[in-house]
Amino acid sequence: MPEAALNSYDSSYHSPVMWREVVEIFSAAAGVVIDGTIGGGGHSQALLVSSADIRILGTDRDDEALEFSRERLSGFGDRIHFAKASFAELGEVIRDAQVIDWIATDRLVGALFDLGVSSHQLDDSRRGFSFRNAGPLDMRMDATSGTDLGGYLAGVDERELARSIAENGERHFARLLARKILAATRSGAVADTAALREIVVSALPKAYLAKRTDPATKVFQALRIAVNDELSQLDEVIAGLGEIFGVGARICFISYHSGEDQRVKRGFARLVEGGCTCPPALACVCGAQVTARSLGRLMRPKPDEIQANPRSRSARLRAIEFIEPVTVASLRGR
Repeated sequence: MPEAALNSYDSSYHSPVMWREVVEIFSAAAGVVIDGTIGGGGHSQALLVSSADIRILGTDRDDEALEFSRERLSGFGDRIHFAKASFAELGEVIRDAQVIDWIATDRLVGALFDLGVSSHQLDDSRRGFSFRNAGPLDMRMDATSGTDLGGYLAGVDERELARSIAENGERHFARLLARKILAATRSGAVADTAALREIVVSALPKAYLAKRTDPATKVFQALRIAVNDELSQLDEVIAGLGEIFGVGARICFISYHSGEDQRVKRGFARLVEGGCTCPPALACVCGAQVTARSLGRLMRPKPDEIQANPRSRSARLRAIEFIEPVTVASLRGR
């Protein structure tokens, strides 16, 4: 059982959220499942242990995550292959010659995307994701490329920053927070993540600071999403799923805030409708190869999981399966 393998592993990465539900979704899979955000490898390990018929193509843009999961999953040998890439680059990954050779005659039978930030990234102050300890203004998932948080704050205007904070984290006081953060940035007062948290806290009313979660949590979440362009990449990968996967493939996303979940929900709705512009009441005539059906309702962690792993409490899981669309040609053949 996967329980023994997972529970016996002391990992600095977070426990894989809703891994039992993920295993159930892929219980009949025989082929390659893409773990598009492999992180610490927990979900991949559960799937590999659950079935000898599953192989994993694991991708991530975080070098530390790839190194960790390579070591963690080394015992599975050729059943797992790794590639450094964001999940929005899946189309390029599966066209790579090495990946093509590794997949060989197997089918791509599904994909898992566990969104957000890992406990390891949060707990490592050098990455700049957290305000618990002073860290650099970084927040990049790929620490080797792209613009870090300091560069983002130096280039963003107040309106755009306020929009990002409101949409991806803290709806209340977003414009005030944007103004205070940028003023402090320009004056040189934001030297690290601890200083940034103090700016956020000082901008908010005292009554607002009495909430259970730290008032900087959602602001840091919004900044991380902006620095890594996470929502645009999420839209891109969902839009391209129908070009990568065929009939029978199952796709699931685990999200951690409403902005992510709403994008997954809307993207899945388009796939369920056929991903085309044909009127919903008529048969699709645009030549789409697959459409999708939902695999049950929105899933959330069970109370025992939340108790064991409090960071799972905000998680939401949605899953679909690709099916053949109803077309005019198929109707005529009946």
